[in-house]
Amino acid sequence: MQLDFTGRQMEITPALRKYTEKHMRKLARVLRDRFDGHVILTAEKHRRIAEITLKFRDHVLVGVQETAEVLSSINGAIDKLERQAVRLLERKRTRKRRPKSASAILVNVLGPGRVDHEERQVLETERIAIKPLAIDEAIEELDGARNGIVVFRNPETERVNIIYRRHDGNLGLIEPEP
Repeated sequence: MQLDFTGRQMEITPALRKYTEKHMRKLARVLRDRFDGHVILTAEKHRRIAEITLKFRDHVLVGVQETAEVLSSINGAIDKLERQAVRLLERKRTRKRRPKSASAILVNVLGPGRVDHEERQVLETERIAIKPLAIDEAIEELDGARNGIVVFRNPETERVNIIYRRHDGNLGLIEPEP
């Protein structure tokens, strides 16, 4: 945490500097000391203005407070910065993210019927890559498939479809509803 101080129409005393740094510790914990700050203290007639600007990653946070006393102006500006920082970090944490699209699926080959109420055993597991194919291309790929199914991503709908050879010799297409 690096803080620069500027005084306009007032002198920045070591006590003011120490007071500001002490009250910025909570903000330093929230932002993990990864910011640079600039504190501008201004005196105008009966007003004391504190403007604190923080540069955190690619964001700029600004807190401005105007009161009759300089210490309460500093407190108000720091409070505003804390609210902005918490809101910024919450937004990052709760941002909706799309799940990664599947690049492959696992096909399990199960053993024949159950014996004595036991679960079926997995005899073989095969990993099938999901490729972007048109339906015609998937039918051609099905002829060379050894397990009788082709899993593909339909470029028209951007959804995963499955084409398989039925027991009666016809083809079956499984496509999810939009």
